[in-house]
Amino acid sequence: MKVSCPESSCQAENDARAQECRRCGTPLQSYVRLLQYPAQLFNAGLLKARNGSFEQARDLFAAVVYWCPKDIEARNALALACFELHDLMEAQHQWKQVLAQSPTNVLALQGIKYIEAEHPWDDVLPGSTSSPPPSVATQMPVPRSGKKGLFHKRKSPQRRDRRG
Repeated sequence: MKVSCPESSCQAENDARAQECRRCGTPLQSYVRLLQYPAQLFNAGLLKARNGSFEQARDLFAAVVYWCPKDIEARNALALACFELHDLMEAQHQWKQVLAQSPTNVLALQGIKYIEAEHPWDDVLPGSTSSPPPSVATQMPVPRSGKKGLFHKRKSPQRRDRRG
């Protein structure tokens, strides 16, 4: 596994196990742990969601989305956790964010379609008393992607590009 030096003037490729950058001497181990942290939070969120602790799962997925706003899988997981908690407005918002990045994302399209079918107005109204039945997300059709289950455990990133 390789990691780029976090020093913007260096950006040298280094082995992820290296203590410091081979070119500029910048310490790398804390940076590597920081790169791996969103994957750890995501996996902890998955575990909480699988155990039915959707509030904790939502908080963990929200942290990943905060750190990695372009992470579509984490945003979908956040939307699904919100959906399970009957926070349809937030679920819809997160799925709309997914569609802004990936207009053909099947899970987001299905989630919004399901919400709009149950609530025929344009946006879910604040203070709405209607909510989906418990664990309705498990009843939603799931796209076949060859992955085991709806979400899969993440591996630590091999390389992150600090740009963008």
